[in-house]
Amino acid sequence: MLTAHYPRPGADNVSGTTLVTVLKLLGVTLLWGLALLSSGAQANSPSPDEGLIERRVKDFLAERTRDLGRDITIRVHPGSARLPRCEAPQPFLTRPDQRLHGRVSVGVRCGNATGPVRYLQAEVSVLVDHVVAARDIAPGATITAQDIELAEGRLERLPRHALLDRDEALGLTAARPLRTGSLLQSHHLRRERLVERGDVVTVVARGGGFSVKREAKALDNGALGDSVRLRIASGDQLRATVTGPDRLEIPF
Repeated sequence: MLTAHYPRPGADNVSGTTLVTVLKLLGVTLLWGLALLSSGAQANSPSPDEGLIERRVKDFLAERTRDLGRDITIRVHPGSARLPRCEAPQPFLTRPDQRLHGRVSVGVRCGNATGPVRYLQAEVSVLVDHVVAARDIAPGATITAQDIELAEGRLERLPRHALLDRDEALGLTAARPLRTGSLLQSHHLRRERLVERGDVVTVVARGGGFSVKREAKALDNGALGDSVRLRIASGDQLRATVTGPDRLEIPF
């Protein structure tokens, strides 16, 4: 027996219509995905305008940090917001007294003095020498050249009061025990006291062609170069500068 198959009327048309619809949807989806990829790539890459601003900020900071040390690196963090075009960007420090290492805040004025301002963050890293103890130092010991040496370190990672020059430590007195290799800070040292409160001291008054010397009583403690109050025999008080052990001077 032969059996014949007859398709339903319009079945081929339905299948064709469905296929066209699916292809259209796939095409729209593909175009949408490509558009998203394109916009994402544009968002992740800096615009020519942003690139110019970053270069200006780097040049600005490089000029101001060149004397801080060596091997200076500057990284500018681009702003996240999409802002209008910045004509003739002019960087400036948001706080004139801020440190120029570590995280630094920089303003960028667009155009003239009344133009809009943007704010960026930068990271500045500087390699410097700093002072460390070359051997154990007992409290009260006077620092000599043999007691200290220089080591390298990143300025932004050092304590704020780290000593960066050997001359800053020489001749000072250790205020606490210092172990070999320990980083020296200003509060670890003190100047040697040359005048003690209550001491009878010699004060010299000097002027053009004359010099007068007399004794007085110190009313303050003082190290070299300190200004100390004195009381003379008449009971009057005056100020003089420490020049040596129990010796002071009043210039005229």
